Amino acid sequence: MRIIEGENELLLTCKSTQDGITILRCETQDDTVRLPAEIDGDPVTALGAYALSERAPDLTGQACFPVRVTCGGSAPVHDAGAVRQCILPAGVRSIGSYAFYNCRRLEGLTLPAALTEIGGGLLMNCRALRTITLCAAPDASTCLPKLLGETTAEIDVYFEHSAHLLFPAYSEELEDLSPAHIFQRRIHGAGYYYRQCFADGRLRFAEYDRALSELLERHDFAAAVRVAVRRLAQPYALSDAAREAYLACLRAHGRAFACERAAANDSAALHFLLSLGVLDAPAVTAACDAARAGGQTAALSVLLAANRGKQAAGRAKSFDL
Repeated sequence: MRIIEGENELLLTCKSTQDGITILRCETQDDTVRLPAEIDGDPVTALGAYALSERAPDLTGQACFPVRVTCGGSAPVHDAGAVRQCILPAGVRSIGSYAFYNCRRLEGLTLPAALTEIGGGLLMNCRALRTITLCAAPDASTCLPKLLGETTAEIDVYFEHSAHLLFPAYSEELEDLSPAHIFQRRIHGAGYYYRQCFADGRLRFAEYDRALSELLERHDFAAAVRVAVRRLAQPYALSDAAREAYLACLRAHGRAFACERAAANDSAALHFLLSLGVLDAPAVTAACDAARAGGQTAALSVLLAANRGKQAAGRAKSFDL
């Protein structure tokens, strides 16, 4: 068995192809899995079907070889439920079907720009997934539309530190319309519309920004605020009109978000909201109350400082001549 040093304890089952190495199976008990970029000098270019899933793939008849990746620990017994983060190397171009099947605690995926092919059922039962990080430019053609099609949950998407986007959740159901069992598909929530803002694998930012109106029309103000905050924090390809629409959304509906962030002691988020000038005095007061109720001193100090600044700025000055 080949033994290589790495950041994890992994047992890999691999095969060689013309393009490089395919990892057919990855067994681990680690919560963060960073797969090797190369094995014996050959690049890792693919992840096979059921590779990290709870169910082992059928490798009968395949010309495989084992690889042990170790950081000095003992050999693992596979536990798909232990995996919370998975980071794929830059050379990976494809992921097979059901690769993360039943990885129920998987929260985040970091994927390379080279990835263009993903199999069906990739994220089946990955109900904890909330973050996808793409090591690609925001205007590049990526696998993101296919990935988002694998989940109806709310997903945060990061593009190489230059764009941060939220794709809201949605749900769908089939309604039986007649005794002949003719079904009509019904979709609930604006998240489905957000997932249609792509052309040839590229996100159309202008269309994405226009989708804010869908959230507001559905009165999904909490999701609208979360979308607005992310777009304003990293305003890649953000037009002046879209910026003003997001600011208006925060002025109208930012109070609940500020209170939520205050209760969570998220002083960075509060700093950002205050810097935008979208919180009026009652909203700041409500956030202060939320911080006090939770004993969140860092958040409270940020809000009180802002309140004092507003009060000082509002005092009229008079002079006796």
